[in-house]
Amino acid sequence: MTSILEYARLAGLIMVLGVGGACYGSKEPGRSGEGRPEAWSGRLPKTDHKLPAKASLCGRDLDLSRPSVRERLETEFIFLVNQPAQVALWRRRAQEYFPPIEAGLKKAGLPDDLKYLAVAESDLRPWIVSPAGALGLWQFMPATARRFGLTVDKRVDQRYLPEDLLEVAKTYLKSLHDTFGDWLLAMAAYNAGEGRIKKAMAEQGIRDYTQLDLFLETERYVYRIAAIKIILENPEGYGFTASVPDPYRPLITDRRTITVPERSGWPALAKAAGSDYKTFRVLNPHIQGAALSGTYEVRVPATGK
Repeated sequence: MTSILEYARLAGLIMVLGVGGACYGSKEPGRSGEGRPEAWSGRLPKTDHKLPAKASLCGRDLDLSRPSVRERLETEFIFLVNQPAQVALWRRRAQEYFPPIEAGLKKAGLPDDLKYLAVAESDLRPWIVSPAGALGLWQFMPATARRFGLTVDKRVDQRYLPEDLLEVAKTYLKSLHDTFGDWLLAMAAYNAGEGRIKKAMAEQGIRDYTQLDLFLETERYVYRIAAIKIILENPEGYGFTASVPDPYRPLITDRRTITVPERSGWPALAKAAGSDYKTFRVLNPHIQGAALSGTYEVRVPATGK
């Protein structure tokens, strides 16, 4: 198993580099990535924040009496609590993206804590693309998205649409839980792949995520999600304001199917949808390319809601 010293050294290096989320960059028209979260910005890190006496994730208590469990969780917690700009952005974006995620998870009978997995994956940026090609709020690779019914091709990439990707994420996470019978293992498999987790369990004879010897990224993954939960559930306890000023609002849109002539462009598509160019491009990042033709399902600002 990865040693605590190795684990802490890597986390320390990441803190120095200021790396926070799973991926960086932006491909969504009309938006720009804010870049990497702040590192130390010339200030000393706060190391006196303490973990709560108990910590749980998806109904599973984390055994903080185990030094290996506590130190791994504390490493992620201390790292994240010292990124106030990143936490502030999480809290603002949560006002927009958590309500539909919470409603979707509840309807599917899945744990509410799974919403924090989306934070760990994308920092709640639906336009984000990883170096490996994973995309969207829940960071799906093209093949996996197609496997669960989304369109990913040269014309349309539904991974950009949070509401569509949520349906896929729910199905996938439920299938992982059905396979492993444990939410911590399911989340580890979401990160590393089912095959790697099954192989590690078989070779080591262990079914407890916290005791498995895994790739360091996967050993950190669930603890990072747990640390995000701790901070976002009690931000004022860690020096953040109790309320979020000027919260982002949930995006309310209608869907409409429109057809445009051959060799049309975005202005023609926006006009056909009854929208202006800028708004239309921001609402429809799933439409790929500049030369457009044919039939598209598009999002437009909702009316009468």
